[in-house]
Amino acid sequence: MALNVYLTFRTQSRDAIAFYEEVFGGKCTDLMTYGEVHPENEPIDDELKDLVMNASLVIDGVKVMFSDIPKSMPLTFGDNITLVIDTADEIQLTKQFNQLSEGGTVIMPLAKTFWSEKYGQVTDRFGTGWQFNLS
Repeated sequence: MALNVYLTFRTQSRDAIAFYEEVFGGKCTDLMTYGEVHPENEPIDDELKDLVMNASLVIDGVKVMFSDIPKSMPLTFGDNITLVIDTADEIQLTKQFNQLSEGGTVIMPLAKTFWSEKYGQVTDRFGTGWQFNLS
């Protein structure tokens, strides 16, 4: 069994993918737009055709998927998901935490806790919540 993560946006999937590629390394190679998978004989709104229908990026061995949700569908940002980075690499943990903090909101600065020598929480500029735990 594999546990994957799915992040949904209005129109920011491409920006989020590029940002996470920079922060975590890796490359998204499977981006599909609504226009690419829409039947040719049915009209599609120009606003929708270039949005991301599905894409993925592997972050530290975990598949994170992305999609832009059409305006006609409900979408609640932020508190529906948190991604956890659990690593023994303190330098990498600190670097990634700081990068995700740029333009975002630090919920809990990196600090020693009773369960970890270094732990912190941040909501990045795309509204995604992250927890960082030094294991």
